[in-house]
Amino acid sequence: MAKVMEERVMPDSATITVKSSRFGEFEVPASTVIEFPRGMIGFPNQRRYIMLEHKGPFCWLQSLDEPSLAFVVIDGMEMGDRYDRKIPFADPQCDFRGDDEFAILLIVTVRQDPTQTTANVKAPVFVNMRNRRGVQVIYDDPNLDTRYSLFTPQEEAEPKS
Repeated sequence: MAKVMEERVMPDSATITVKSSRFGEFEVPASTVIEFPRGMIGFPNQRRYIMLEHKGPFCWLQSLDEPSLAFVVIDGMEMGDRYDRKIPFADPQCDFRGDDEFAILLIVTVRQDPTQTTANVKAPVFVNMRNRRGVQVIYDDPNLDTRYSLFTPQEEAEPKS
């Protein structure tokens, strides 16, 4: 899922060792670390993450601060017109500027029955690619769901008029 976040790695980058309960121990370029100055919702002390590719369209957002913490995510841009969120320019922690490239990540809940897998479209994660800082935003919009079905057409769930 290279589309989610293209890594800009310098050839002479320092590396860091990642310890993960899911993936073991491995090294990544230090320049690929994503910092969440306020952490993620429910995890304020876990502030450093990396993206790990998985079976498309899914990736892992792996915590560097807690080896057992990793979120399954998808690229919010892949949602097309169904999901159009505005970049949080007012957030001082991420310092978004008008010409910044950014990624929108949606946290996924994978269920035993794959057709029940959902994404949280109410609280997307924005990552500024320029400074590799991220923020999770909660939208106060009743039309957005924390359990948006990924594999069942939403039209079937909506009432007919």
